[in-house]
Amino acid sequence: MLPIPSSEARPRPIPCHASPAAARAASSLGLSLSLCACGAEAPQDAFARDAPVVVETTPRDGEQSVDADLRQITATFSEAMDLSGWSWVTETGHSVPSITGLPFYVDDTTTVLPVRLEPATNYAIWVNSPDDAELRKFTSLAGVSARAHRIRFTTRAAR
Repeated sequence: MLPIPSSEARPRPIPCHASPAAARAASSLGLSLSLCACGAEAPQDAFARDAPVVVETTPRDGEQSVDADLRQITATFSEAMDLSGWSWVTETGHSVPSITGLPFYVDDTTTVLPVRLEPATNYAIWVNSPDDAELRKFTSLAGVSARAHRIRFTTRAAR
């Protein structure tokens, strides 16, 4: 059960929704998926001025009627990223996509999160945490954490 944080509470880890095979693969590589609950907007001063930013996502933040057959959430950054880390972060009060594999990069600026979505569902997921510096593993080659970016979307009903 996910604890409901007060306004002063820090995000708390929730169970990873990765498949058992993906979790075993991550564990064997010494990796973990940074899925953690959050619920706050990112303060503007919480990130470096030169922090990378998300310039494009699939689906787009606020998109309605997303096809539930979509199998990947993607985020493209404004600059080349350190390909060794990521922090996909959940938001309290919103559904979380089921994670079906390990996150990966298709090039030096675009990351992919393999997912399974359900029809007629409101989802929210963050690229980096808005309120927990420990959950900001998307970093530039210089080690600067990317600004937190929320991706909220709704899948359309099944036909």
